[in-house]
Amino acid sequence: MPDFWIIGPIAWDLALYVDRVPASGHFVQASESVERPGGTGANVAVALSEAGGRVHMVGYVGSDAAGRNLTNTLTAAGVDVDHVQVLPGHTSSVALLIEPNGERTIIGIHPDLLRTITIPTQAVVSGDIVYFAAWHDTFASAAQAMATAGALVTSVPPGAAPAMQYLIGSRNDFATVPEKATAVMTEGANGVTVYSSGKSDHYPAIPADVVDATGAGDAFAAGLLWEIGNGKTLDEGVRLGLTWAATTVQTRSSMPTTLQTPQAGINKRE
Repeated sequence: MPDFWIIGPIAWDLALYVDRVPASGHFVQASESVERPGGTGANVAVALSEAGGRVHMVGYVGSDAAGRNLTNTLTAAGVDVDHVQVLPGHTSSVALLIEPNGERTIIGIHPDLLRTITIPTQAVVSGDIVYFAAWHDTFASAAQAMATAGALVTSVPPGAAPAMQYLIGSRNDFATVPEKATAVMTEGANGVTVYSSGKSDHYPAIPADVVDATGAGDAFAAGLLWEIGNGKTLDEGVRLGLTWAATTVQTRSSMPTTLQTPQAGINKRE
């Protein structure tokens, strides 16, 4: 199996469970508050590592207690943190407002410094899988260099590099359907639609008792990448991604946990 290189946010989350998202000027009382590790990059890295992959995390933490906690969390999950940079100041942090239906609203607390990190392009070899869990245009040259070296390069939208093979993200993140890369669009409870070679395939979501949607998209991306890394088809990757997403939404956690093997009976519709 190839190595996975996950480039993206590592964050400390403050989850607030509320009965509604307040309108402007209104008040809402949280029924519960929890601090926990998260960040889209870290979430994908942990899921792949716990599944048995060799995973390298590329990102940053701050020189604070949250940064140390997150580095320890990644290390405990078996993720290589040699390329996690420690920057002066705060670790990335977000507040999550989580409603009774599990939907979450995300509020960033500290400035995003991800665009300033150094991407270790020379360490990536042919056959490795690279996933940009967040995208900045400053990453384009590194993405192209890793693809030229023979890596399979994927990203969240817009992933604006000619070598990008898969774009994986929420439908709301796509301005248009890309002409070259295969677009894998997640649609929450409506499932996933894949656009490739001028056609589309739709996969319904797996029914689940949703308590917290945080990390569901990350779990989906991890499942998709896992199957691709195992030499499976994109179809099989979508199926496993949907399974992992359905498992994740049933727990109060930012990071995907207790992920299982694919379930039967997920059918695509032309």
